[in-house]
Amino acid sequence: MREYRERTVQEVAACTCDRCGRRMTPVDDQLEWYEKMSPDWRGGFCPVFQDGTHVSLDLCQQCVRDTLGPWLRVDSPSAPDGSIQTLKGAVPRPDALVSVEQMNPWDFHERD
Repeated sequence: MREYRERTVQEVAACTCDRCGRRMTPVDDQLEWYEKMSPDWRGGFCPVFQDGTHVSLDLCQQCVRDTLGPWLRVDSPSAPDGSIQTLKGAVPRPDALVSVEQMNPWDFHERD
């Protein structure tokens, strides 16, 4: 028998860029919402802030570029056209069905 308990969960519904003030939501501004940067960490031993302090920041993608751009290492996608074609053929697709035994050729009990 299962027992359940009530639980309240909070999710971020909006985010405001701490640099430019742009307000982003997953509904109204999806492009900005999924490209924002929100680092969030606790200071460790002898940080430039203070031991154990909580540090956080929310930046839209334009402010990330404008503020951190000279130091960012931005790599292009591995495929020339930015598609997922580089993965094509990475997973074989046999014509015949494959059994579980064929997918897992070793027996874990034999190792004991």
